[in-house]
This record gives sequence, structure tokens and C-alpha cells, in this order.
Amino acid sequence: MTDAITLGVENTNNIQRKSTETAKKRVLIIEDLGEMRLMLKSLMVSMGYSDIDVEPSGQAAIKRILEKRYDVVLSDYNLGGTIDGQQILETSRKNYSQDHSTIFIMITADTAYESVVSVLEYQPDSYLVKPFPPAAFFRRFERVETQKKTFESINNARKINDFETMESQAKSVMVQYPHFASQCLKVIGESLYARGRYKDAKSHYMLITQKSKNLAWAHFGIALCELKLGAIAAAIKKFEHTISLSRHFLSAYDLLADAQESLGNLEAAQSAMLSVLEVSPRSYERALRLAQISMRLEDWPCAEQAYSRVIRLTRETSNEKVEFYYDYLKCLTNMMASSTDNSKLADKFKRTLIRLRTFGKGNPAAVSNSFRAEIQQYLARDHLGEAIKSWKQWNRLIKSGHASPLSDAQKYTLKKRLGLL
Repeated sequence: MTDAITLGVENTNNIQRKSTETAKKRVLIIEDLGEMRLMLKSLMVSMGYSDIDVEPSGQAAIKRILEKRYDVVLSDYNLGGTIDGQQILETSRKNYSQDHSTIFIMITADTAYESVVSVLEYQPDSYLVKPFPPAAFFRRFERVETQKKTFESINNARKINDFETMESQAKSVMVQYPHFASQCLKVIGESLYARGRYKDAKSHYMLITQKSKNLAWAHFGIALCELKLGAIAAAIKKFEHTISLSRHFLSAYDLLADAQESLGNLEAAQSAMLSVLEVSPRSYERALRLAQISMRLEDWPCAEQAYSRVIRLTRETSNEKVEFYYDYLKCLTNMMASSTDNSKLADKFKRTLIRLRTFGKGNPAAVSNSFRAEIQQYLARDHLGEAIKSWKQWNRLIKSGHASPLSDAQKYTLKKRLGLL
């Protein structure tokens, strides 16, 4: 009887302790539909969570994720804006703003997600397809919690960069839970690579590919090791093979472009970025990379399209920069210099110039650079009179302090080009 009472007290204490721990955990819900936000919050509250943040947009959610650590993230896949749930997951995992102990569950109405989730580079811990009953949510959540508990010692070692312990714990988990073998093999490869044991890591990944030829992450691991070992050509082949196995393995495209660029193969690097933007069209960083490579190639039409995408994706966000507008205007100017029909390009130039001056109106350097770009495009089109008008307006703004001044050398060069000397 005494034993039964003692056991009952222990169980009660355990329940209370778990309830207290749950209440302290931070939750982020990312969902653009109000009813769904309320339902997800209600489900989390019913499980004892109370510290819950809610965001309707991807942009605001990424800002939160980069500033604050969450224990649980529930994100809709299609958020209706320029950022989707997959980008949020990718950003959080790439920047380690949310460590591996964070539960990330994707919620989507897109049934096609089921067919690609298994080959995604950045995979959620689980996903649910709308609509779903509360019971299905609770079952899925409990399953993920159990898995996180199993990998807790590995994640704790990862947090303090104790890679040897990571490896030994992964081997132990793999023996005890064979169904987690793939995740454990990933951890072992990660550990070897992080410790600089690139030859051992390569051998580890090669053994995996011999047994399972279609594991994209293992081929990617080999490619990473080849890069570190200086075998760039071999790395390129492996990155290409990774992409052939999983077109959603986004880092493979990025590193393929890096490798090609290091060999001076700018056209191949450009091709890699064009391909990744077909898979990840809302990534402004990749669009910017494509634009910069295209400018080096003087492929002005491709650069113009890429900068147009960058501007569209960053407008009214913290990522918007005046430099994007300068380079976009430069692309348009070069296109106009080699085109006979410039009406559409001139219209794009004018609209972009207005946006630049609105966005950078409090920045005298931005104002000056906008006039420099405007004069260059007028001269490229042989519109000398318009260029001189722009020059005079620029000078008035310099005198009033609204535009930054030019050096004597810069003044001389511009006046000479304008025929004012």
C-alpha cells in the first residue's frame, strides 16, 4: 500500500514537473489564415503551452526566429507573401537560430508537399496536410517529442561543439533504435567533417552510398569533403549528382556555383544559379548572386531580370538596399546602349529612379548616385540636353545639402562628358 502511494506521488510530481517545463517553452505559430492561427494556438494551449507568439507573415516570422529562440515552430507552407514556410525552415536551420532540439512542424494544404518532403535538404521534423483533426495533430506532435528526446544527448553535445560525443552518442542511438539509422549516420558524418577528418568523413559517406545509392545527403557529404581536399572537379561532379537525385537540395546548387566560380567558369556558375531559382524562386540572396555573376559576364538582360527579382522580393523589407537600385539602373543603361527600341527600358528606368529617390531621400549619397545613374543613361541614349538638365538639378541639390558633393576630379570628368568645359 505504501509503495502504491509513493508511486502515485511520484507520478503526480512528474506530471506537475512536465507541465511546468511545458509552460516555460516558447512557441511560434506562423499562419496567414486567422481561423487556423486560433485553432493551432488552442491546440498548443490545451497541451500546456502558454508562451506563444503568432505571426501572419513569413517576413515577420523570420525576424522573430533570428532574434529569439523557440522550442516549437508551427508554420504554414504557403503564407501568401514573398516568403514561404520552407524558406523560414531553411533560414532557421542555415543560421542555427533554432538548434536541432527545436520542433519544427510544417502545415500545408498542398498535397504535393508529400511527394517532395523526403528529398528536401532542410526537412521539417514532421508535417500535416490540412484539414486534420486535433487527434492527428496530438499523435504527430507526441511522436516528434519522443524522437527529440531520443536525440537529446546528441543535440546537447552539438550545442557545445563536442563532436566526439556526438559521434559516440549517435552510434549508441543507432544500436538501440535501428529505425533512426539514417539520422545517426548523418550525425556521424557531420561529426567527422566538423573535426577536420575529411578523408574519414568521405569514406563514411562512400560506404553509405554503396549501400543506398540514392541518398542525396550522402553524395553531398562526399562533395563537401572533396572541396576540403582540393578536388574541385570531383566535388562538382558530386554536387551535380546530388542535384540529379534531389532538385530540392538547395545548398548543392550554391556550392556548385562556388566551385565553378573558383575555376573561372562563370557561365557554369550562372547556370547553377538559374537552376536553383527555378526551385527556390523567392530567395532574394540567390537572385542577387545570379545578378552579380551576370554583371561580371556583362549579360545585361539576365542581370536586369535578376535585379528586378531582388528588388521585388526585398521591397518594403529590412533587406531593401539602395545598391540594388544602382546596379539595376546600370543594367538598364547598358541594355539601352545596345538597343534600338528603348521605350520600355526607359520606362523601367524612370520608375526605378523614382523609387530609389523615394527610398533614399534622406541619404545625400543615394541622391547623388541616382543623378549619376540618370546622366549616364541619358548619355548612353545620346540625350545630351536631358543629361545637362539633370546635371543642373543635381547641382542645386548639392548646394542645398540634399545631395552629397563631388570631388573636383569627378566634376571635371562629368562636365567634360557633358560638353560644359
